[in-house]
This record gives sequence, C-alpha cells and structure tokens, in this order.
Amino acid sequence: MAANKILIKGGLVYDHDGDVHKPVAADILIEGDAIVSVGPSLPAQRTQGAEVIDARDHLVIPGLINAHYHSHDTLCRGMFEEMPLEFWLLYTLPMGAFRSKQELRLRTLVGALEAMRCGITTLQDMLGLIPLTEDNVDIVLDAYAEIGERVVFSPMVFDIPAIAMIRHADALPPDSQEMLGTKALGAREQIDFLDRQIKRRPAAGTAHWASAPFAPQRCTPELLEMCADIAERRDLPVYTHVYETRGQAVMARELYASHGGSFIKYLDQCGLLNRRLNIAHSVWLSREEMDLMAAADAGAVLNHNSNLKLKSGIAPILDMREAGMRVGLGCDNCSGSDVQNMFQSMKAYCTLAAVSDPMPGPPLAHEALRNATLGSARSALLDDRLGAIKPGYKADLVLLDMKDTAYLPYNSAARQLVYTETGRAIDTVIIDGRIVIKDRIVKTIDEAALRAEVTDLMKHFVPEYEAMVKARAVALPYLMEAHKRVWATPLKMQRFLARTRYGDG
Repeated sequence: MAANKILIKGGLVYDHDGDVHKPVAADILIEGDAIVSVGPSLPAQRTQGAEVIDARDHLVIPGLINAHYHSHDTLCRGMFEEMPLEFWLLYTLPMGAFRSKQELRLRTLVGALEAMRCGITTLQDMLGLIPLTEDNVDIVLDAYAEIGERVVFSPMVFDIPAIAMIRHADALPPDSQEMLGTKALGAREQIDFLDRQIKRRPAAGTAHWASAPFAPQRCTPELLEMCADIAERRDLPVYTHVYETRGQAVMARELYASHGGSFIKYLDQCGLLNRRLNIAHSVWLSREEMDLMAAADAGAVLNHNSNLKLKSGIAPILDMREAGMRVGLGCDNCSGSDVQNMFQSMKAYCTLAAVSDPMPGPPLAHEALRNATLGSARSALLDDRLGAIKPGYKADLVLLDMKDTAYLPYNSAARQLVYTETGRAIDTVIIDGRIVIKDRIVKTIDEAALRAEVTDLMKHFVPEYEAMVKARAVALPYLMEAHKRVWATPLKMQRFLARTRYGDG
C-alpha cells in the first residue's frame, strides 16, 4: 500500500541553518511518517494524490520537544503557589501514586492535549509510575498512542526512599518522614521490570524508551550501575534530577565526600557520565562539574519556570554555554510550572541569560529554538530524525497563523516565536505524518468528552487533596527547620538574584 501523502504548500519554513529571521517560502512533502522533500516548487508528479495544506501566511516550525516532564501530577495544576521544592514534595508525591486506572489515563491525555495545543510534538515523560505494573505501562502508552503524541517514556526508578530528598531529614519526626516516604523497591526488581516492558513493547512509531534513575541521592551505586547497563544494552538515553535545589548541593558536599562531594562524580563512578546522560534542572551545578559534563558530552535539561516557582534558583545558563555543555529545554510538572508550553521555556532561557551578565551578549532567540527542538531531540538520542525540517526527518511539524497579532508587524521569526508567541497562533499540528490538530480542532480524541470525564473525576480528587494538605500541616514546622539549616550552611555559589540576604561568597 502506498504511503499517505501530505503537501504543506507555501509556508515560511524555519531552518536552523538558514535565515532564522526571515525564513523563505517552500513546500514540504510528507510520505507516511517522514519528510521526503522540502523546496520552492516540487514536481507535480511527486505530489500527485497528496492532501494539500495551504500554508500561505503561516510559519512552519519543527515540532517542539519538551525534554523534561512528569504526567503523574497533571491534575494538580493550579493547586500551589510558590514554595520550596522540599515542601511541595509533601503534597505532590501522594497525589501521583496508587491512582485509579481511569485517572492514570485521563491525566496522561490531559498533559498530552495541552502539549499538542502548544506545539509540543514530543514529551519526555519521566513518570512516577507507582505501582510499577504492566497494566499501568499499557494505560500510559496506549493513551499517548490514542491522542497521537510522541513520547520518550521513562518510568522512574529508585531504591532509596523519598525522605532522602530532604537534607537534615533527622529534623522530622517518624510520622512526618512517613508522609514523604520511607520505603523503596529493590534495584534488581525495578530494572528487570523495565527490561521486560521494553522487550514486550519495543520502541516503534511515536513511542520511545529511556532510563530514568530518579536522582543520585535516591539511588544506590548498584541501581545506577544497572541503569547504565540497561541504557547501553538497549541504546537508551538517561534522564535524572540533579542539583535542583541548594539542599541537594549541600547534601552532595556533606554526604558524598567519598565521591569528591559531587553528584556528577558519583554518576561518573557508577558509569553514567557519558553521551547518554541528561541532568534535569542543574541549578546548583559547579563550574568544575560543567566542564566534566561537557567533556563527556553529557547534557542538561533546563526548566527555568518550575525552578522559579519552586524557589530553587536560576541555572547558570551562560556558564554552561561557556563550558560547551549541550542543552535541552523542558517545562517540568504541571503543578510545578502549571503549563506545558515551550514558548515560555524558550523566553525564560533568553531573559534569564540576560540578567545573568550585565554586559551585552549574543542574540539567543535562535539558540533557544534550537535547544527546544534539536537540543531536546539530542537528549533522547533522536536528533538524527527529530527537531528539524529536512528530508529523512520525521514529519513532526507545527503551523502558526501569522495573521495573529504576535506577528503584527512581522520582523523576525526567531525573535517573535521566542519573545512574542504564546501558542495562540498554532492552528495545525502534525506528528509522525498524522494530522492531530487541524484548524485548531483536535482530530484524534473527543476533547469535549475528555473535559467531561476530568470534571467528574475532580469531584473526588479535590476533596482528597484538601484533606491530605490539612493532615500534612503537622510536618511543616519540621521541614522549615531542615530548610533553615540548609540555608545556614555556607556554599560557594549563588543562584538567587536581586537580594543580598542569602549571598554566599
């Protein structure tokens, strides 16, 4: 059977290596799941039988790739104001674990729907899948397939309990420690489970796999070595949380002295510091560690908006650039940044870089777009097929209507996509050669039915959440004491701005 054809005709096609301010008009021919031709006038015999999308007055960009996301707390959107991450964990961890099959499916669809509407064609879902069961894996992967979103799927593994996320956890009484979590599965049990799932449901179409040790402080050397091994055997990328908060940097210095006081050196000694590794957040990464990362071709995934809301600080963007580290961009949790919108992530990348150095710097808009597409694709080892509009690349594309006021007047595609666009101009999204949104209408699921199901589900979800918050209030004074001890500990780096009170060296 001949592959389906789509001809995107006359749009301004964004080319990372071309004129990023004024892209030229071209036609894009898609056959099956891939782009086969890009040019100003494709031969009629080549395009015969194709479904034509009139892209005049449109920008056509590669699908955006969210390289750090968790679908487990999608339904907690809008439930939190700014608070330190360690406090936030007290509430988010229980609302993502041991949920019903219906909730698991709905929360996956909700996150994917928002992502698609914002031009995100690939989500790296670093999922807290508790419990780890085949049924739960199937529900998540089937939901992504149903809506048509591409996913790099990585259920998180850890064999040290969640209480290990808290420096000075001894400040918490046993009942408060239990609220955060004092149990974990064995390393071998979890890796064997993932091995079975990858064998049972191998990567195909829009589904890809990754290895995801939760964080260095939540993984023994045994588990980290197993994660390195499965990544090599299965040719997988690796994602983990590193140095999200100041407390984690203090923890590395004080509790990992045998590894040079460094989580990066700890990961290295466990076989993970290589081209596969991606560390999410990296706010409190030292310059020495950046150099180690760059030399190993390991990368960071920056999530500025959640780091701001959760009071973690600002990742050292310009130092990473200077060190030569590769970078991808992400949005993080729906309860941490409240939105899956890479336009916000790209703008934060540029504006936070701007206030990191008072001297004039290089233009960053086109770099932000590259990081949000090719850079994020590289994190998943998929930059040979995702993140650009070229023959041979997957047909993951986004069309933006330039009649939107974001382009009135139109002066620079790169700058207006990054500084002006919100996602409002998106009217067509194609993933793997399949039109999933056309004329702003989702074609793959019944969006009204999804809204109705979620509305009904929230009738019991919200009271459960409110009762949990009330019950856990008892832990707050102890968490505050631990938090104050962290901030009283000297650390020769600063990741906060505009206030001298917490300046260190």
